[in-house]
Order: sequence, then structure tokens, then C-alpha cells
Amino acid sequence: MPPHNLEAEASVLGSLMLDRNAVVRVADFLRPEDFYLDHHAQVYRAALNLYDRADPIDLLTLAAELEKMRVLERIGGQAFLAELESGVPTAANVEYYGHLVEEAGTKRKLISAGGRITALGFDESTPANQALDTAEGVIFNIAEGRITQDFVALKDILKTTWDQIEQIHKDQSVISGVPSGFNDLDAKTGGFQKSDLIIIAARPGVGKCVISTTLVDDPETGERLSIEEFVRRKRPSVFGLSPHGRIEPRQIGAWVDSGVQPCFAVTTQTGRRVEVTGHHPFLTVSGWQPLHDLVTGDAIAVPRCLPLFGKESLPAPLARLLGYFVGDGGLSGNAPEFTNIDAEIVDDFKDAVASHFPTCHVRQHGPHYVVSAFHKLLGPYSWQPNPVIRWLKEFSLWGKKSEAKRFPEAAWRWDKETLREFIRGLMSCDGSIFRTQNGRPRVEFSVASEGLAKDMHHAFVRFGIVARLYRKSERCWRIQVTDSESVATYQREIGWIGEKSARFASNLPVFQHGSSPRCRLGNGRSGGGYAGSWLVHTRGALRGKSPYFEIRNV
Repeated sequence: MPPHNLEAEASVLGSLMLDRNAVVRVADFLRPEDFYLDHHAQVYRAALNLYDRADPIDLLTLAAELEKMRVLERIGGQAFLAELESGVPTAANVEYYGHLVEEAGTKRKLISAGGRITALGFDESTPANQALDTAEGVIFNIAEGRITQDFVALKDILKTTWDQIEQIHKDQSVISGVPSGFNDLDAKTGGFQKSDLIIIAARPGVGKCVISTTLVDDPETGERLSIEEFVRRKRPSVFGLSPHGRIEPRQIGAWVDSGVQPCFAVTTQTGRRVEVTGHHPFLTVSGWQPLHDLVTGDAIAVPRCLPLFGKESLPAPLARLLGYFVGDGGLSGNAPEFTNIDAEIVDDFKDAVASHFPTCHVRQHGPHYVVSAFHKLLGPYSWQPNPVIRWLKEFSLWGKKSEAKRFPEAAWRWDKETLREFIRGLMSCDGSIFRTQNGRPRVEFSVASEGLAKDMHHAFVRFGIVARLYRKSERCWRIQVTDSESVATYQREIGWIGEKSARFASNLPVFQHGSSPRCRLGNGRSGGGYAGSWLVHTRGALRGKSPYFEIRNV
């Protein structure tokens, strides 16, 4: 019997039906003529036809293709295909099975070639030199994988190739080849086509893959946009790192839709979160590292300060009024309502309404203050269009319950003073400053809205305030500012309204940088050292006759 391995042949065919990618691992070296059993050869030929058309390979598609080839009944019908599929537990070894089939087929061809060479030796009409050339060609074709069998006359394939090119460009929404995963590239090529050699390359570090909903800051306007919106607007720049490690606007070379890819959520200990692909790079103490090389606990760089502000503005009382409504406002009833017991905050709220909405009236019910439309003749209880409601609708705040409240989108386009006043009003309602067990002040902000907490977390970065965001309970998201420098920055840059403004007013550190006078450090010896350029002065705290200084970054 000629060399053959029917078990390996059946295993190859069964693997093709189990795994759609199995054919890719054997198609480049295994040919239908390598199969000893004709039934097996016909099934493999049908599988190759499906593979060439990028169709799936399974029991039903193979049966349809064999029926089209008019050999289905001859090989045993769908029952034969089902037997092949059930005989293989896994497709993991398809390449090994394929090489067994190829080896047996090669040996059979050697036997056939030996018979042809023997016949040449007995043929007296063939010159010896010609017989040697022919014998050499027979062996060479076997050794080189039957190269000559793959050559086809150009006139035979030109029409087919031209038809394929026309079909690709006729309907660019149809992917006739293997999808690359890059939608724009697939639209131009129709996917990777048979016999294509396509090389995609770029210098290291080009391209950062994040999900389409990722929010980024526009360096020109200050607003926060999703990547999808950035692409739609064709924004020219985005924040990135300079060669010296500074955060600055960087020009965008091109936006590339990389299609649907697996993404991973990365969360830092301070609560920052981003969803990226596995090869997205992060800056670590060892340089730039892709996500799939990082493990839990690794340190990655995040911005401490991004002083980005827009150019739009509001009067300070209106900015604080928005903050009051977002913090302690009832925005889903018949009229805007504000609830607070701090007299200074309530007075500021009333003054803002009276100054900018003179046709409105503030009615008090205990700690609740309702803003209703006012009519000079009919009185405050007559129905009139409420200008405060119309104003709140302009910022997409009206109708929002506490769990759905967010910063207005316009807030990211505000200048520094307007954003400061808005945050000041909001923090005075939902924020707090208190002394911890170690005696140091801490700033906290607790709300029911996850989105509102994330907005405040990001807004703090614009003022250089380092904070931690976490979920305290099911309906409580909390931001904590714990380090002394950030607490001092909050006090200096934002501050409070009402009773909280008097807390720690006399002993919070004030940080100065750059041109600050340096303080000589005495160590009890004749000499002394000089501090660095960061100077911390505690106002009002005296030890003896000299002010007490705390030095950082010595």
C-alpha cells in the first residue's frame, strides 16, 4: 500500500469545521492532492473554495459547496461530514495533522516520480541528457513544493483579477477580503485580498488607542470633548507630553478609527480611570510601557496640574448661583428650589436672583427657598414664565435629579474667574473642610452623582489641586484633598462662602514659589544650609519672637 494516514486526513478536515481559523494554518502548505482518500480531497478542496471567498467553513457551508461541486452524494452526504467533525475533540493540533498528511503525500509522489524516472531509463528513444533534465525537473518540483503547479498564464487570470478590483471599488461598504480592523483602510482595500502584501508601519510611540467616549481637553477652547467628537470636528491639537516631559498642546498627525478592539479599564489609586487597548503606552519610572506589560501596583504618571481655561465668562454672582443650584438645588419640580441654612450663602443666593432676575420672587419655607415668577399687578403667586427655569435650561440643568447632575458643558469654556466662582458656590454647599485626627485640615466633596464627582475631580486638576475620588457608598461619591499643599492651593485659588470660610483661616499654609525669599536653616552648629525655592509660611503662628516656617523640597 502507498504511504498514507487516513486518521490524520480526517483530523485535518474535522479541525477545519471546528475552528474558522484552522484553515489559515494549513492552507499555505497542504494541497488537495496530498490526501490519499478522494473523499477527503474533495472536502478539503471545498474548504479551500470557501476560504478563498472569505466564507465560514462549517458543516452546512461545506455541504452546500460540495453540492455545488456535484460530489456531495458521492462522498457520503452530510452524514460523512458530521462523522469527520465529531471525530476531532480540538483543532489545536491541525497544523501537526496537516504535516503528517503532507509527508505521506510527498512520499507517494516520490514513488510516482521513481516510476517515471525508471521509464525514462528504459526509453531508448530519449537521449540521456534529456532524460537527466526531465528526471531532475521531476524531483525538483517535489522538493520545491510543486512550484510549477502554482503558475498560471497571465491571460487566464487577468479578467478575474480585473473583475475583483472593480467589485472592490464598486461598493466600498462590502468587505470581500480579510478585515484589517481599521475601517478606513478596509474601505479602500475591501480587506486584505488573496496574494496581497500589505505593510503598516510607523515610528515607535505613534498612535494611542482609547475608546470613542474618552473625554479629552481641547487646548484651544478648554472644553471637554469625546474622542469621537474630536474626530468629527477635526480638531487640530490635543494635549500631550513634550520631549522634556511638559504637558503642552501637540499637533495631531491623523485620526485613525482602529475599529472594534478589546479594551481594558485602568484605574489609579486617586480614582482616575481610562479605557484603552492593551498596547496603549503609559509613562512609568522605567519609561514608556504598554499596558499589557504593566501589573497592578505599578506607578504611572498623571498630570498634577493642567491650567487650562476658556475665554467665556459669567458675572460672578451668576456663576455662584449656578453652583448653588447644582449643589443644593431642587431642579425637577414646578419651580427652582434651594435648600441651605447658612445665612451668608442664603443672602448671596437671594441677591443674585434679585440682581439678575428682577421679575422673580424668592419664597421661604423653612430652610427651602423657592424661586417663582413675579407679576407687579397680580403678585408673586400668579403664573408667569419663569426666567430662571429658562436660564437653567440653557445650561441643560433643569429637570436633573441629584444623581444626574453634572457641570454645565459651558463650564469647561469659562475663564478661570468664572469657573472659580462656580466651584466656590458648589463646594460651599456640598463640600466641607475639617480637622483630621493628626490635626491637619482636609477638604472633602460628597455627592450622589458619579458624573458630578468626576467633573469636580477634573476641575481640581485645572487649579493644581491633587485629590482622590472614590465611591463611599451606593449613593455617595467622595473627593478628598488631603495633602497640605493641595489644601493650601484650594484655600488660595477657590475658597468658601459662609461659615466654612472662617475655618482654619489663621493657620493654613500659604505656598510661594520661585521668587520667594529663602530661609536659612539653623542646625545648632556654626554653619547652616539654604532651603529650596518652596517656602511655607504659617501666618499668625509665632514661637517666641520669630515666625515659624516649614520648609519643603529642601
